[in-house]
Amino acid sequence: MIAVTGENMKAIDNYCIEKLGIPGIVLMENAALKVIKNIDLNKFNHFTILCGVGNNGGDGLAVARHLIVKDKKVDIFILGNIDKGSHDFMINYNILKNMNIPIKYIDNKKDLKTLEESLSKSDMVIDSVFGTGLTREVEGIYKDAFSLVNQKGKYILSIDIPSGMDSDTGKILGIAIKPNKTITFQLMKKGLVDNKNLAGDVIVEPIGMPKIAIDTVLNTNKDH
Repeated sequence: MIAVTGENMKAIDNYCIEKLGIPGIVLMENAALKVIKNIDLNKFNHFTILCGVGNNGGDGLAVARHLIVKDKKVDIFILGNIDKGSHDFMINYNILKNMNIPIKYIDNKKDLKTLEESLSKSDMVIDSVFGTGLTREVEGIYKDAFSLVNQKGKYILSIDIPSGMDSDTGKILGIAIKPNKTITFQLMKKGLVDNKNLAGDVIVEPIGMPKIAIDTVLNTNKDH
């Protein structure tokens, strides 16, 4: 099985979007549906979804929508400045707003109480804060929230990579979410191979990225 770096994955993503013309939002929707496929909906009914404001967070918001459509109880929390939301994150954010779905924001210690209340009631936490692009240490309110999720989450599923893990090396950047299961997209990430213990059960799901995109990028990288 090929394992790729975060940079490889970003380049493949960009090739699909810019060269092939597949809208990023289509890839995001495919990713969300693959996450749903890996959740036992007979067993899990109440979800706490923790989202960042990048595309990983957008995946989480799309997952939240599908769970809501299936009549599940979903508490959505956003960590980060909404004004810095990625384009596809904002599309999913606005859809939820148009559906009148309540969204909570974690900005300070007081907000962590609300998160803790949600964690005590929910039977699954979905982690979609940071994706494969994270390189800096996790600190501040993020660190507090991750610590709370690790302590109180009954079952944790991470989208693409556990938030706080370096996707290239598997190194923990200060603190990371410790999931029971990680659903990663299209290709295995090097960090998930190097730090299997943190990621729980890792499942690689294709999200419709054509072979030409993967081959072109990986062959290009070999040439350098």
